[in-house]
Amino acid sequence: MTSALEILADQTSSLIAVQKALKEAEPQLTRSKKIGLSSNITIEMLSVYMRRYATLSGTKLSVVQGNYDDPIGDMEMFANEKLDYAIMLPFFDNLLPAFEAQIATLSPEVIAAKEVELCSRYRLAFEKGKSIGTIFLCSFHRFGSTIESNVRNVIVRLNVALQQEAAEFSNIRIIEMDDVISSIGCSAAFDLRFYFSSKAPYTNALFNKLASNVSLITRGFGNYFYKALILDCDNTLWGGIIGEDLLAGIKLNPYDYSGNIFWRVQNKILALEKNGVILCLCSKNNANDVEEALNSHPNMLIKNENIVIKKVNWNDKVSNIREIAKELNIGLDSLVFVDDSGFEVEAVRSQLPMVKVFQVPKKLSDYPMMFQEIVDLFLAGGVSVESRSKTEQYKQIAAAESLKAEFGSQEDYMKSLELKVELSRNLANSTPRISELTQKSNQFNLTTTRYSEAEIASLMADEKSDVFSLVVKDKFGDSGLTGVAVMSYNGNVAKIDNFLMSCRVIGRGVELVIWEIISKEALAKGCTQLQAEYIPTAKNAQVLDFYDRLGISLVEENNGVRSYKADLATFAPPATGWIEVCYG
Repeated sequence: MTSALEILADQTSSLIAVQKALKEAEPQLTRSKKIGLSSNITIEMLSVYMRRYATLSGTKLSVVQGNYDDPIGDMEMFANEKLDYAIMLPFFDNLLPAFEAQIATLSPEVIAAKEVELCSRYRLAFEKGKSIGTIFLCSFHRFGSTIESNVRNVIVRLNVALQQEAAEFSNIRIIEMDDVISSIGCSAAFDLRFYFSSKAPYTNALFNKLASNVSLITRGFGNYFYKALILDCDNTLWGGIIGEDLLAGIKLNPYDYSGNIFWRVQNKILALEKNGVILCLCSKNNANDVEEALNSHPNMLIKNENIVIKKVNWNDKVSNIREIAKELNIGLDSLVFVDDSGFEVEAVRSQLPMVKVFQVPKKLSDYPMMFQEIVDLFLAGGVSVESRSKTEQYKQIAAAESLKAEFGSQEDYMKSLELKVELSRNLANSTPRISELTQKSNQFNLTTTRYSEAEIASLMADEKSDVFSLVVKDKFGDSGLTGVAVMSYNGNVAKIDNFLMSCRVIGRGVELVIWEIISKEALAKGCTQLQAEYIPTAKNAQVLDFYDRLGISLVEENNGVRSYKADLATFAPPATGWIEVCYG
């Protein structure tokens, strides 16, 4: 019998089947989010498809419908209801009655006045929605196959104007509707009959595609954050079997079939690595054969310098993948695995269901399209500058680990690393990276509170809160912004609302060294008491006793939640003399 989730995942399922499956699946979900829909047309059916993709990501999505053509009122309502997301979908042709048909006869003054009115109206709406986690602003587009240049020019002009207004607000993301429409075709996207009869121009196919895109951009409504891509070699990274076809026989020529397919995919893999995705190999092969391919093949784009970990051996791949996760110090649910073998794919899928698994298609020409799905999983949510290429940073970790054996004590080893921490307070230009780190850090995360860019910016601007961030460097290189502490001040109490760090810098004492400075900042604000809280999750058990080790007293434990308190005047974090700290 087909399950509700299988029906939702099946793109051929009817609307009635999708609605029935949602009714069955949604009550089973415990994770919830809220989204608002605002438009100057009828878009109620979009809610069904938003819920479809949210449910597939394990999220129960509550949808709040806005009023007709009331962006200011909608954003105020959405903000009051503390929504996580909102979609603003203004339809160009309905800005004025039959706007596209009118443009040829309208004076430039009328169009200019409409631009001013539009920008003023939406600027107020954006202001009202500043506290919403993320607002997705859908761009204007032509209705159907209109090709008149004057229509196109006005659309471009209004898009530029509206997006310039949106650029002032960190929580707004642009969705290019032309791309959404072109992906399914104009004939499949629009329904003239319903537009003229009930202001409903979009088909269910368009709503389905838009909802799918939003799910990707939000990384499954905040339910996943993939960090590492693990690749098989033979018939995955290149065509053929290196041990049998030898170096000259594997297929990777960009000008010939099927080498051109693997070469194209390698370009996509390399682009992922440059954007911060960790690349690893997991292949049943002779290690020397793979090394020869990586080092000597003239068309090989993926080199040793792009790869963090290689498990090239004859061990089972499930064990190898577990070892990769352990060595990277990330969760198995942060991994994506690609292999051509149905046997290997099924072994990983059944034994490590938290790993996202892809099989190279039997129809090889579908491989680039399938790989684009992987690209979207990693990059659709955006990439901050500081998240780009992590390869060197993870290699720095490996180099530091190999150095441990040369020293008699842990402290001597730490001193040899020449650790430096740069601590900053309310660093506005790091808002995207800080938000991103709160979204994806799970293991060293005391409360696992997630913050949007808008929320981080708001906390930085509020005199009753501070956002501290830290950059870690050692003699092997710069690990970048890898830690965040969010503080709030209420009367004489300074509370650590959350403290989190990247797994890349855990265990060096960095997590202890910043608190003397932060506590002095709290004292300067008139606080006398420091409070903190640990909230347990399935992934953060390693920090259960962090505040105990920091020297803050446990005052209460209830259902695993641990509450702490300390007198700021006498609070003294453990000494970490091997770390140089810069603050300012």
